[in-house]
Amino acid sequence: MEGIFYTLTETELKCSGQKLRKLPTATDHEALDVGQIKYMDLSYNKISTLDGLESFTSLETLILDCNRISDAVEFPCCKSLTTISLNKNQISDLDRLLGNLKRCAPKLRFLSLLGNRACPHQLMGLDYDDNDYHRYRCYVIYCLPSLKFLDSTTVTREEREEAVLRGKYFKTVKPLSLKTQAKPMRQERKDFVPLPPAKLNIALHKGIYGACRYRYTGKNSEGNRFIRNHDL
Repeated sequence: MEGIFYTLTETELKCSGQKLRKLPTATDHEALDVGQIKYMDLSYNKISTLDGLESFTSLETLILDCNRISDAVEFPCCKSLTTISLNKNQISDLDRLLGNLKRCAPKLRFLSLLGNRACPHQLMGLDYDDNDYHRYRCYVIYCLPSLKFLDSTTVTREEREEAVLRGKYFKTVKPLSLKTQAKPMRQERKDFVPLPPAKLNIALHKGIYGACRYRYTGKNSEGNRFIRNHDL
């Protein structure tokens, strides 16, 4: 980690705003014992991969705010993780992320996704409202029932009860792309034959014209419910 400013103790590593593109490893600094690190803050970098995270066997808190973590990133198994902060990254597929976290971080208690497209908070734009964010919270709590803190607030008992009852119905279903929805053009069928010429003769057309007498009684009129006979 030559030329990079960082703070390193026996159990903590802080290296923010240093344009890192990957996680630090034991070969970057001889004093870095990745197996002993419990707290790691790598916010405000350019990290787009989590390769090597499995080497931090004692890691409990991982801060990756303002990086380049996208849906393509796979979370290695890190069973000791209890806190993950991924604010302001490039995550849009919420189901994929929650599936990875549920499988790779079974002890997760604190999660923050503010500033990602997967988190429909009003910070992301005026297209989202409180109802969108409420549905998002219930669905995340349903998928990760062990969470105690989500984004900026504590998970309440009411939210947990609602997640158990209706959480699975709050999943956001994205519409198919235009390419997927597009249907092949209908091919012209060749087994049809044109109408006989006689049917196309205007002189042979038969139509019926007439007149009938219609007397309005108002029997089916809804307005007549309020009209008495003496008012007619």
